[in-house]
Amino acid sequence: MAYENTIENRREIIEMIKDLSNYFTNIRDELCEPYGLSSIQAVIILDVYHHPEARRVTDICKRLHKSTNTISPLINRLVEKGYLKKKVSKEDARSTHVFLTDKTKEMASNILVDVSDYTWPFFDSVNDEEFNKVYEALKLLLEVTSEWNI
Repeated sequence: MAYENTIENRREIIEMIKDLSNYFTNIRDELCEPYGLSSIQAVIILDVYHHPEARRVTDICKRLHKSTNTISPLINRLVEKGYLKKKVSKEDARSTHVFLTDKTKEMASNILVDVSDYTWPFFDSVNDEEFNKVYEALKLLLEVTSEWNI
């Protein structure tokens, strides 16, 4: 079925994106609750987990599309809770690097397994053609939105 590029359909797409975002946020909230983490704190931890080579606070902010004013206090709270460690760069004293603690590495791995348990059934419920449509549509959406300088 083909859809026209109308205002109504654009709004419907935006609502679908909001619904998906809320769905994944709710999953993350539920999975992080036992660890005493908020959704955004978990996102920060998982970002550091997935990008061990680029762990400057500014790198994290860029990847999450958030300001340092938003992310720095969250990182500080995670440091206070013992989930992260911070070190000032030897090359540039203005730059701070963030590291996972050993307990946080294990926790991040557990959260990823739990997220997979929630999300993998989707992949089992679609055929190859549907999977490819979803994949291509999301890939296009990410390509287009990555060009926005937000």
